[in-house]
Amino acid sequence: MKKLLFGVLLTLSWGSFLQGQVTTPFKVRYQKVVEGDVAMISNQIVNRADAKISPNDPYQNRTNQSKNNDEFLMKYIDVDKDASTFSSSSADLWLDNPENKKIVYAGLYWSATYVYNTGSSPKTNQFVPIDASRDRIDQVKIKLPNQSAYQDIKGQVLFDGIQNKEWKETAPYVVYADVTKLLQSQNQINGTYTIANVRATNGRISGGVAGGWSLFVVYQDTNASAKFITTYDGFVGVTKKAVDIPFSGFPMLPEGEIKAKIAGAALEGDLNLKGDQILFKTGQSKDFEELYNTVREKNNFFNSTITTDDAIMEKRTPNSKNTLGYDSFLMQINNDNNRLITNQTKEATLRMKTFGDRYYMFFNAFSIEVIKPESDEQMPLLLASAGIQLPKWEVQMAEVALQPIKVPLQVKSVKPEKIVPEQESAVASATPTRQQLLAQRVKAISATPKPAPKDYAVDARVAPIESPAVPVGTMDNGYYIIANVFAIHSNATRFVAKLKAMGIDANYFINPKNNYRYVYVSQHNDFASATSMYFSNIQGKYFGELWVMTVTKSEQEAFVSTQTKVPMLQAASLQTATAQATIRKDFYLKC
Repeated sequence: MKKLLFGVLLTLSWGSFLQGQVTTPFKVRYQKVVEGDVAMISNQIVNRADAKISPNDPYQNRTNQSKNNDEFLMKYIDVDKDASTFSSSSADLWLDNPENKKIVYAGLYWSATYVYNTGSSPKTNQFVPIDASRDRIDQVKIKLPNQSAYQDIKGQVLFDGIQNKEWKETAPYVVYADVTKLLQSQNQINGTYTIANVRATNGRISGGVAGGWSLFVVYQDTNASAKFITTYDGFVGVTKKAVDIPFSGFPMLPEGEIKAKIAGAALEGDLNLKGDQILFKTGQSKDFEELYNTVREKNNFFNSTITTDDAIMEKRTPNSKNTLGYDSFLMQINNDNNRLITNQTKEATLRMKTFGDRYYMFFNAFSIEVIKPESDEQMPLLLASAGIQLPKWEVQMAEVALQPIKVPLQVKSVKPEKIVPEQESAVASATPTRQQLLAQRVKAISATPKPAPKDYAVDARVAPIESPAVPVGTMDNGYYIIANVFAIHSNATRFVAKLKAMGIDANYFINPKNNYRYVYVSQHNDFASATSMYFSNIQGKYFGELWVMTVTKSEQEAFVSTQTKVPMLQAASLQTATAQATIRKDFYLKC
């Protein structure tokens, strides 16, 4: 049995990058321990075309006589025969034993060079627009397996070169969208995924036209080993000077083989323009080591291919072997006998450089085999011991939850006739329960006085929404993720409008006990789904302060209770009470 305690945990630190290369620093997008694994599918969205060849026809030339994208007239691929789309391509996701698998995360990226809609090159090194207009880049369509209709997707623009004079010549962009819920809503994981209406320049531009999309998924499979999975995104323009991504926060590892995977996506990796590399170095190694496999050479890693391990991904339409400037890969890191990542590894560096071909890196991910913590409560302590920076309150709560609790042998009983209705959920028996004793410790930690809610400044240009607040008396019981609290009605409606503009289905309710307006960004029937959404930062859409509240209704009236009451519920198990108590440090004010 492998004894890997929590594997290799990677935290990202940006501080040594060369200015002008990193235009959007990489940040952690998703990070979790999952019993399962990862998969990625991709395809290009533009291809070469002329009078005799359609861009839907795959380009298979991988010889040294093949042309680069700037030598071709490039046009949209459109394989769906749907009049509502101007570009489309597809790829198949096939996982073994899909009935045992469940999607826990799915991130969609699309990227292209997009100076204007159409351009030409009447003379050598002269590029002029034919259609100089440029449409929005953050909206695409997705068609899932066994579906006949598309669904619209709106993404988050991570970088757009048209807004930077140094990048206007090719104007590369990258957009991200969390499509987890969309994939989870389907009964079928395996099948054909089609992405449509990805924008790119048609014709010719300086440096060449390239574009494509990648769908990265994390799935749960109880028959698989646990993996610590981390994804990062941003935008890095790599030229002649190396760009380093340093990682730290490695735990002290026991013996055992370490298995790791790396995934990534990049733009403008031409096949016959060589010299581009990805290198890896740990604290124990003296030199950087090139990453490679049978398809990706040491000195030509980005070579216009879409690959899984050592093979070009064939189940795509079109299935070009040469994608003319779009790269996507998922591969094992060669770590035989732990020669690269050892059990003593504490830090590492991923280096990107090129001696010839420039390329734009916008996504990478790591998956490392680990042993899953015995309980969710252990997770913060394991992360902290590995050097991951966590809020002090989260570590404190975990320490409280894992401490043994001694129940007093004798406690004076409370006569039933003296128990008022408000005390019923807090008094379970004459002897305090473990939940009650745990709640006392939690209360001691979180006893810092909380300020009354403030009306934070909201951009006056954001028009208030007209929909009224949801009356608390008509709301469903459940868990509500709160983003802000207002005393003034107009401020609440403006804040909701701002959230809706960010793609968040927000609303607010008025708490009758204090007449404050509580803006919520998500509502859940169970605590597990609420915490999952909370830690995902609302699927990567909101990074401001959030906290979880419970809404319950009695027969007499509706009322809102904060998480401070949850650990005291008589029916809650110790594990559930602990998890609920650790969700936020600032249990906010008691309503």
